[in-house]
Amino acid sequence: MADSEYDLIVVGLGAMGSAVTYHASLLGLHVLGIDRYDPPHGLGSTKAETRITRLAVGEGPQYLPFVRRSHAIWRELEAKTDVELLHECGGLIITEEVPVPGQRWEDFVMQTAAVATEGDIPFEIITPVEARSRYPWISVADDQRVGFEPTAGLVMVEKCVEVQLGLAHEHGAVIRTGEEVESIAPDSSGVTVNTAAGSHRAKDVVLSTGPWMEELAAPEHGRQLTVTRQVVYWFDVDDLSSFTTQAIPYVMWIAQRNEDYIGLFPMAPGGTPAVKILGEQFLETTDPSSVDRAVSQAEIDRFYDVHVASKFSGVRRDAVRAEVCLYVNTPDDHFLIDRDPRSERVTVMSPCSGHGFKHSTALGEAVAQRIASGRARGRGFIDGSSDNDLSAFRMR
Repeated sequence: MADSEYDLIVVGLGAMGSAVTYHASLLGLHVLGIDRYDPPHGLGSTKAETRITRLAVGEGPQYLPFVRRSHAIWRELEAKTDVELLHECGGLIITEEVPVPGQRWEDFVMQTAAVATEGDIPFEIITPVEARSRYPWISVADDQRVGFEPTAGLVMVEKCVEVQLGLAHEHGAVIRTGEEVESIAPDSSGVTVNTAAGSHRAKDVVLSTGPWMEELAAPEHGRQLTVTRQVVYWFDVDDLSSFTTQAIPYVMWIAQRNEDYIGLFPMAPGGTPAVKILGEQFLETTDPSSVDRAVSQAEIDRFYDVHVASKFSGVRRDAVRAEVCLYVNTPDDHFLIDRDPRSERVTVMSPCSGHGFKHSTALGEAVAQRIASGRARGRGFIDGSSDNDLSAFRMR
């Protein structure tokens, strides 16, 4: 016998899980949200204050409906709570003028421009001379290509999770934190979720456990995923007022090698008084139990010398903060949102390959709507007609 019964249980309450929990509770479902920690926490992927958001998503047009809807939802949540969640500071993308074949984001400015044109999104190609004039603190070379989207910006990730879980609770959702799920047992009429504290039963379950996905997902899903260690740095600057969301856009600097990618995030109101800069690496894998969460001074110095000093002026080498973040990556860098092969009552979502938060609340809404309408009982859960088509994110 289960200790409690629900319409839906959401396991993992980060970016995707908090969104599903909120939207499902809004639709009137009796929801239980479970997390082994106390989200938003600093041990997974949903952390480090801000994430980039852009309507012109160069990774593919399949993302545009979700990020556009997410922007609308963030504004709705701001109106409900009086908490600032979205800062439209604009965004710059810098790439090599001649793309390198096989690059993770090959010719990304032009890919983004194509999505912008198709989606009627303002997007401007800027010459290197114009870029240096507008943004003298960025060392743009003559053989680089620059694109600018004025409707892009930053989303406050921890605040978004807090707001969605808080509103979900107000709409009747039960939130249980500090409770680790040990196993799930689906059958023909529902799913039993077993934890160290007891058993819970629901008609449907969403697994959104991020770096811990392999522990509960079916083997054919789990073994497709990799977890990588990423480091986020906050550097001191000469003039903080020149590096806020009111003063500058974010920067995505895409180099010849994937490991030389750089993202610069201006300081959002209430954030760490520094400029946030990060790179990415996908060569070394890890897992949440063994990852090295310490960032050494040597690691900070090397990152500054190799990636920051030659690109941005006014940024000092002193890091006021540095943290480790985890990416969960699929083989093609797209998302995984699909039924678990063990049961149509279990939905797997949240391995987002490092670019998922901007879409998260709309994806959570889409999954909640399908579960609420009973479309998870057949092919329509993924492939049915919808403005927010999830078929691009199936495992196959």
